[in-house]
Amino acid sequence: MAYELSIIIPTYNRRDSLLRTLDALTHQSLSSDKYEVIVVSDGATDGTAEAVGALETPYALRFVEQANAGPSAARNHGARLASAPLIVYVDDDIEPCGEFLGAHAAAHTGDEMLVLIGPQSGPTNEPTVPWIEWEHRMLQKQYTHFIDGSWGTGPHNLYSGNFSVRREHLLGIGGFNEEFTRQEDVELGYRLEKRGLHFRFEAQAGAVHRPTRTFASWYKTPFEYGKRDIQMAKAMSASRVIGMAKMGLAHRARSVQLVARYSIGVPIVESTIMAVGRVVVQHGSRKQALQACSLLFNLRYLQGMCRELGGRRKLWETIAR
Repeated sequence: MAYELSIIIPTYNRRDSLLRTLDALTHQSLSSDKYEVIVVSDGATDGTAEAVGALETPYALRFVEQANAGPSAARNHGARLASAPLIVYVDDDIEPCGEFLGAHAAAHTGDEMLVLIGPQSGPTNEPTVPWIEWEHRMLQKQYTHFIDGSWGTGPHNLYSGNFSVRREHLLGIGGFNEEFTRQEDVELGYRLEKRGLHFRFEAQAGAVHRPTRTFASWYKTPFEYGKRDIQMAKAMSASRVIGMAKMGLAHRARSVQLVARYSIGVPIVESTIMAVGRVVVQHGSRKQALQACSLLFNLRYLQGMCRELGGRRKLWETIAR
């Protein structure tokens, strides 16, 4: 049967979350005979296979397994198996709204060079930990700027949990870089842009995002972002990657800029500030914790850049250029 969309969901040991995602896909305004869903288990050991195997869905559901190789490999595996011309990527902690697939399908009509990015919004009226709340607040600020036109949408805004692109373009550039464990979506975005594709944000392609990561996992993420951005800049001569980092720092509070300038690359100062920040996030008031999250995220990102560049002098010279 010919489908219009192939929805690809990489998953690893998030059985219950995945089941919510699959359930949300049964409540789409788009007719279920127009799409297939491919779940790629990246070596899950929590009963995911049995749980998915017991489902009855109105849409075509295919479940495949691979040895644990990371989400990029799982996404590429799914793309190779897909039969539709349009691929929609969804993470296993995303719950698509009813208009989700319809909005993705409509946006690509008459535009074969589009990469569509949809929002990943936090659940309303549900308590969450400070680092996840901070993350959702930052994303919401981005979405507001996209909608009012004050920010353009580009490859640096590509988040793998909710975007769509034509399969021919994805396979044409070799899919996700499987060596990247972070920023693999942004790296893919720059290669899609180089192929001639453009990016657009669509609020109607919305979904609820319920991440479950620990503080330790969240704390590692910006450091990896910083490292990977430098690697991308070196590999692709993408000076815009550094430009985005510079712009991001410029938009931070003056106090954050000063702390960054005098701490990053100075081990004893870095470690002291990071230690205090971690305590505040986990034991301070909610307001204090959110402020500490902002400081830690920015410092950890610059710390990753600094390590990859080889020291604080190189970091600030690079940003200055």
